[in-house]
Amino acid sequence: MTQRLSSGRGRKATNILLTCSGDAGNGGVQVVFRDLVRSLEGAGRRVHLLYAGPTARPWLSQAENSWGRRAFYCPLPTIVRGSLLLSLPLAVVFFPLALFHLVRVLRRHKVDVVNAHYLAEYFLHLVIAARLLRVPIVVSVHGADVDRYARVRPAQRLILRLIVRGADRIVACSAAMAEQTARVFPRARAKITHVHNGLVLEDLAALATPTVTPATPFVLSVCRQVAKKGTDTLLRAFEQVHRQMPHVGLVVIGDGPELDKHRSLAASLGIERAVSFLGDRSRDEILPFFSACSLFVLPSRAEPFGLVLLEAAYYQRPIVCTAVGGVPEIITDGVNGFVVPPDDPETMATKIATLLRDPGLGARFGVHAYETLMTRFRWEHRVQDYLAVYEAEEKRAAVSQGHAKATVG
Repeated sequence: MTQRLSSGRGRKATNILLTCSGDAGNGGVQVVFRDLVRSLEGAGRRVHLLYAGPTARPWLSQAENSWGRRAFYCPLPTIVRGSLLLSLPLAVVFFPLALFHLVRVLRRHKVDVVNAHYLAEYFLHLVIAARLLRVPIVVSVHGADVDRYARVRPAQRLILRLIVRGADRIVACSAAMAEQTARVFPRARAKITHVHNGLVLEDLAALATPTVTPATPFVLSVCRQVAKKGTDTLLRAFEQVHRQMPHVGLVVIGDGPELDKHRSLAASLGIERAVSFLGDRSRDEILPFFSACSLFVLPSRAEPFGLVLLEAAYYQRPIVCTAVGGVPEIITDGVNGFVVPPDDPETMATKIATLLRDPGLGARFGVHAYETLMTRFRWEHRVQDYLAVYEAEEKRAAVSQGHAKATVG
């Protein structure tokens, strides 16, 4: 079992430094990071953003990030192109310089806590700077960052282990993700907890019709076109549905390395005319498809949380999803959706067909999914959990500093 959040609150975390290894785009991590920044500011906290800058500029700079927010950029090289020969001399040159810049930022802005999102090698600089100043550092993991640990080079694994060891708290996006993280980093189990993701509802108002008008009714799936998202299972399930209901279409939104493979699979199944692969779309372009679809399907083989399920819930869409990762923490089978085994197109097809034939059941699922969102997954509620983590760690750091001063005295 991973450690739960403490109910005790420490000193108020007023100034919070946030970083993310990549915040451009519309993926779950990017949306969560942006929404957390906004929610913290809405809760009256001052948020400072910092990113790894280009090594060609060995100084600290400020510029707008991918969504127009002012941020610090600092050269934080670790592993360069997987080459230790290049990495070692760069570390010798840049590490003291990077620490100088980071310490200056932490001191000048009186940072109370550092929160680094999506475990990346450059976090090592932040861990060391925060440790030097006794500023608590929280690392948030989101799924693929932990998955890649087994695939990276030994030097990278060492750096990631050092980051996890140096962090005061590791926050996963679901209980399932917390348990997976504890299996990968067993020595860190005692400091791993979880905070569910949420939605900023103001961004999800009812919008106009989709930019591309699909066949009606249609089933919707929004995910990266990678093997772990299971679009191939959905296509095989939809082929069975299409034989019974040829008037129903399928819309798949998302880009990725498996996209051409999935197009070929649809053609081999004889459903290419009923399936629309729309590739990458902005979030504003995607949301109208949620409000227009007959039901939403998430066919994943692995899913740390499942943010798109909350978006489907907002529009009160019936949901079919797989029993993997954090998904069962959102959807309860037979209550606010259908939860099916992964890699089981027959069961998935049966549940999709059931909801298409029984709009009343789908409507009830949609209402219950919306209630789940409103009571458990709004950012204005979830941000309090993050603040509980920040302030508990700051209190612990303050107590530690007090003990250290007493010892010196």
